[in-house]
Amino acid sequence: KMNSMPKVSVIIPTYKRSEMLCRAIDSVLNQTYPNIEIIVVDDNNPDTEWRSLTSNRMSSYVYNEKIRYICHQSNRNGSAARNTGLKEATGDIITFLDDDDVYLHNKVEIQVNYLLSHPEYRAVYCGWIVKGNHIIPMGEGDLSYGTLSGTDLIITNSIMMWREDAISCGGWDESLTRHQEAAFLLNYFK
Repeated sequence: KMNSMPKVSVIIPTYKRSEMLCRAIDSVLNQTYPNIEIIVVDDNNPDTEWRSLTSNRMSSYVYNEKIRYICHQSNRNGSAARNTGLKEATGDIITFLDDDDVYLHNKVEIQVNYLLSHPEYRAVYCGWIVKGNHIIPMGEGDLSYGTLSGTDLIITNSIMMWREDAISCGGWDESLTRHQEAAFLLNYFK
């Protein structure tokens, strides 16, 4: 039953950073892995300049069938936006990208290949680059302790998992304004 190329839903919450959003979206459109949908969740208040700017930028993607643009009725926060994306996702696998960041061109392909070739794992994370420094995490298995102690840093943009697991662990805690990925991951490991 498993499609050899499962669909990946990339969830991009956006808030007050419309000038960076297209760069993030384009980094997903330019992936080496073709079976992708992008869900942009606009968390700006409807009557603000930020919503208007974001909406204008999104108009250039209106004919791209890989992109869905969803607008919140009011600002709710990044966790709420990720949950909206999770509910709207049609992919078998989900991953996240913040509006001020980008994926390397083969990130999705490498992670999907890893998940498919290691069915014992239901999620995978990867390294990242900050100011030219390559961060290469090495943890595997239940990383709850490392997540809590700060020894295993896992950033939101590096996470990829089967969508059903992201939903069954309860999604993102919308009461948190910081460290949302740690709470999400602790629920996942539990």
